[in-house]
Amino acid sequence: MRLTLHIDKHIKGYVDFYIGPKKLRKIVDNEVNTSPNKLLTDCKALQKDLFKQGYDKKRERYLGKFLIAMRTSIENLIGIETSTKEQFLRLYDVPLQPVNESELDNLKEEFNAAYGGLGSLEKRMNDLRVQRTIPEGNVFKLFKKALNITRERTKELFVDLLPENEHVNLELVKNNSSNEAKWACYNWFLGNFRSRIVVNPNYNMYWTAFLSAAAHEGYPGHHTEFVVKEQKLYRELNQFEHSILLLNSPKLIISEGIANIAVNMLFDYREQAEINLRDFCPDTSKEDSLEIMMAQNRVKGKMSLYLHNLAYHALIDGWSEEKLIQYATSFEIFSQENIKNRIKLIFNPVYSTTAFSYNIGSKLIINKYGEFPSAKNFRDLLINPILPSDLA
Repeated sequence: MRLTLHIDKHIKGYVDFYIGPKKLRKIVDNEVNTSPNKLLTDCKALQKDLFKQGYDKKRERYLGKFLIAMRTSIENLIGIETSTKEQFLRLYDVPLQPVNESELDNLKEEFNAAYGGLGSLEKRMNDLRVQRTIPEGNVFKLFKKALNITRERTKELFVDLLPENEHVNLELVKNNSSNEAKWACYNWFLGNFRSRIVVNPNYNMYWTAFLSAAAHEGYPGHHTEFVVKEQKLYRELNQFEHSILLLNSPKLIISEGIANIAVNMLFDYREQAEINLRDFCPDTSKEDSLEIMMAQNRVKGKMSLYLHNLAYHALIDGWSEEKLIQYATSFEIFSQENIKNRIKLIFNPVYSTTAFSYNIGSKLIINKYGEFPSAKNFRDLLINPILPSDLA
């Protein structure tokens, strides 16, 4: 635990949340920065001593993978050179491969079919973004409503899973700096079964997105997973490794996979479209039919394939920003603002390799349990410490 917190002093944002003993955090905060070389020595010592602790083999393997990830981050600090693919495998416990471009060949045509109308696909998508954008003044109310819908459905499907005192604080936080990458929403887990979900009311706030965003960040996505693991693993079993989330670790792959398919755990495509039209659409007379909305929900799931390859071309193939923008623009699906923001995230040192986590995590879970997992299988993902290689 001390080692992770010391690494965080060198790599801003390395620790996404820490809910362990406050005393330990205070000790690390008051200590002078440990040199990367000393951190590497300490990490090697932990790797050597892990097998002397008497843990069961499953926990031993789980911790071993995290120590490999931590050691890789430290070696990056020192400047020890390894390929991005090798680093990725050691950080996230899963190999990195591009999505076959053939899977993207029909992406534009599929969007053309799902988002019909006159004019080019690019114009239609831009017009639709304007039409479906929710005014800032309504964002809080609608996101709160989506959280309530997803929470009630989660409680129906997973009886007695959520702690009674779990809670989400919802806040609106604007990001007005053109130099910073933007998030539409983000979950900051606070511990004691509480999360702070921040929402940027002037970035990608479409009425079609509230339900899936609330499921992703809240129920049964990030908030649900974190509170369940806090209760079952950290508090009941004293497994302190579950009181912390490292962005560059195998846990991120599983967490983003859970969050990405969370809405499918709650509702099928028809139900999602019905809820969106009934509870979030400001004027159904201007919108597409239920069947078309269902088709749009299906094809939107493929966006993660494109985002994966955009990151791959940037980090592995070394494409220039100009070439990346040209590649992304060719699909005619995404706004220029969205494309440029994605590229900023990809080139952020902390978030660069995390760009792959959404597609890889989703794909691992879908390949194992299907596009709409059973409540039993999804419950296992929420409760148990699972590695990406466990699902491969």
